[in-house]
Amino acid sequence: MIIIKVESAAITHVGLVRNNNEDNYYINGKYKSDNSVTTEGSFDNKNRDSYLYAVCDGMGGEAHGELASLIAVSTLSKYQETDIQYTITDYIQEANDHICDEIEKNAGKRCGTTLALLYIRKNMAISYNIGDSRVLFFRDGDLYQLSEDHTEAQRLVNMGVLTEEEADSHKSRNKLTQHLGIFPEELAIKPYISEKVKLRKNDILLLCSDGLTDMVSADDIANILSIRDIDIISLVKRLTEAAETHGGKDNITVVVVKIT
Repeated sequence: MIIIKVESAAITHVGLVRNNNEDNYYINGKYKSDNSVTTEGSFDNKNRDSYLYAVCDGMGGEAHGELASLIAVSTLSKYQETDIQYTITDYIQEANDHICDEIEKNAGKRCGTTLALLYIRKNMAISYNIGDSRVLFFRDGDLYQLSEDHTEAQRLVNMGVLTEEEADSHKSRNKLTQHLGIFPEELAIKPYISEKVKLRKNDILLLCSDGLTDMVSADDIANILSIRDIDIISLVKRLTEAAETHGGKDNITVVVVKIT
């Protein structure tokens, strides 16, 4: 039997401009359960048969975005002991249904959330995402994106209209084409599913909201992840501080997973 040891840490931070924090995180059953809390962190190093992580970036304002992201992570906790490769469709449908119920309760006031999800079992990792929160993979100094943004800019990239570099500054880079909180008659939600990655010691996986990636370049993120002999809690703090240093214009949520 293959056993890997994993350390993970998370921070969600309101940023420097916003008054409320619509983001949330999930690390093996832990998440921000109080919507009024603007900054919170968590750490986990318990050995498990499988590991489950997520970042959710809520939208809707007036506490609705916080509720949508909270629904997404609290619903995910029900699937902690399942093999998410077989239950991902059920999870997405259940979380989406609950968010749509809240929309109806609030007289049609729209709310929603992105989802970036990482599942590790034995020595294999796979990610699922809806929206533009990302799952990144760092190995031997190189940073790769496992997720694919569900944005209008990325759609234009896929069509060959834009390059990846042009998409980074395009006016539609934050215009989502999918998120949780869409009624079935409007759109069939379909997550992007990464290829499986075979993990090895010192690999790092990073889940984050666009509050990090809009503020900090991929090169700067890679440089931070390259820091030697830094503990994982200091690592998530360093990433969050980098987003603040570059403006902190949005909520910032970071989950770092290291294969130890």
